[in-house]
Amino acid sequence: MYYENKDNSKKSCKYRTITLKNHFYKMKKVILFFALFIACLYVKAQSIVPQANENVELMSILSRMAGFPEYSMDMAGQYIKDMDSYFKDNTEHPAVQYMKELRNNYGISYDAVMSMAVHLKNQDGVLSLIEEETPELDDRWTDVDKDKFLSYLNNFYNDTKFNEFFKAHNDIYEKGIKSFQKNVTSSFNVDWYSDFYGNEPQENYTIIIGFCNGGGNYGAERQLKGEKKDVYAIVGYFVDEEDTPMYNNRFLPTLIHEFNHSFINHYLDENKYPEHVRQLEAAANVLYMNSQISMSQQAYGSWQTMINESLVRAAVICYMLDNEFKTEDIRSVLLEQIQRNFRWMPELVALLRKYEKKHSKYGNFENFYPEIIDFFKDFAKSENERFDVLK
Repeated sequence: MYYENKDNSKKSCKYRTITLKNHFYKMKKVILFFALFIACLYVKAQSIVPQANENVELMSILSRMAGFPEYSMDMAGQYIKDMDSYFKDNTEHPAVQYMKELRNNYGISYDAVMSMAVHLKNQDGVLSLIEEETPELDDRWTDVDKDKFLSYLNNFYNDTKFNEFFKAHNDIYEKGIKSFQKNVTSSFNVDWYSDFYGNEPQENYTIIIGFCNGGGNYGAERQLKGEKKDVYAIVGYFVDEEDTPMYNNRFLPTLIHEFNHSFINHYLDENKYPEHVRQLEAAANVLYMNSQISMSQQAYGSWQTMINESLVRAAVICYMLDNEFKTEDIRSVLLEQIQRNFRWMPELVALLRKYEKKHSKYGNFENFYPEIIDFFKDFAKSENERFDVLK
């Protein structure tokens, strides 16, 4: 089962947070479950290889040293011991103190930390911000003096010889990567997506293991100039008493869910498909306003997000049907969507099954999208008619 939500902290964020042990730490609004993404995928089966990332380790370790509880779960065994030993003489470093200020004054925490990590570039040991086509850095960084932050960060990176620590733990990183591949991605049917949608994903996806992140998992995005959007799943790392990574297939349903977004979201991008937006807006707004409370509670703040989520969740059920999941598991997922007020889900799944059966007619999902628009128009009309009782 997957449960998706977002952080609704004082400044809205674009990045979603997964918490495997959500009783550890809660944000202002509870984050039940969230996104896990999939790396480097094109049309036919390629290897799905997560990676370790120095900038992610840098930001998460710095946050741990600053006392951020979500980065202090102590679930990584020997890696945590090595970390605490290596950095013990730098607990009063100005960068550590500045991170405390950023949390207190700007709410820099959780996924905002990882958002900065993927927006950093390291050129010859000098950290700076990437140049983006459109800004994707988490909103909580907006009012932060980025030059001041980068100055502190570079000093910390050099003063601690951070790169030496990172390179010295390559064996641990490799062990985590291999475990994730064996226990999670090996069960994932990559080919289903190209077969179902009839085209390639419109975003680049990468899995990064955050070895200091414990049970916390985060999503982040960036948009380099002239390139597809990069979407990252930064997954946590946790081991047993023998330092063996504890990944298993409970990640799989969320992975199935999230990768659908790269095939679906762009169809409601007004710059790419203005007619879709124009034709769907009125009806989708009706449906959104009729379910605004429940959608807002799930951090779905627009009709476009609601429609995209609807299609993604319906596609997950199609994936499960096509890949012979247990009937009771599929029914459970369908029921969950209805309870989340995606009340049109049974009919929408039926529509997508029709698309699958007539795939040769439509060729790809884009050609079928007008029928999706008609579906939501009809559903909105039918729902409005229920209010005729008030006449």
